[in-house]
Amino acid sequence: MRAVTTGTAAFALGIPKKDLDNILSRYEVRGFERGTRGLARRISFASIEQVAVAIDLTRAFSIPVPAALQLAEQALASREGVIASPDDHLAIHADLGRIRRGLNERLSQAIEHVIPPRRGRPPERD
Repeated sequence: MRAVTTGTAAFALGIPKKDLDNILSRYEVRGFERGTRGLARRISFASIEQVAVAIDLTRAFSIPVPAALQLAEQALASREGVIASPDDHLAIHADLGRIRRGLNERLSQAIEHVIPPRRGRPPERD
């Protein structure tokens, strides 16, 4: 899967599109390139993964979004999905395989259900 619209990604993540747009606009998300105005945003699977892990961290541990995105990046960079504290006394394990399987499943459903909005001028009628 290459990239999907932010509406499709938001549906798969279970969050409002506006929340996802705010995350993408305000914070650094891996694999996400900011586009130009007037074009529909597309988001890669790598970006969706990071946001999904960050959302889980925010919901489960009340971690602010910027810190959760950094921790999610750390988990995704680790082969085992481990986020270790700076002194290595504590660790959080993210089940990346389970997260990826769930995302793939929800993205497949979202692609079937979400219809991208039309952009630009409507076609002229005769």
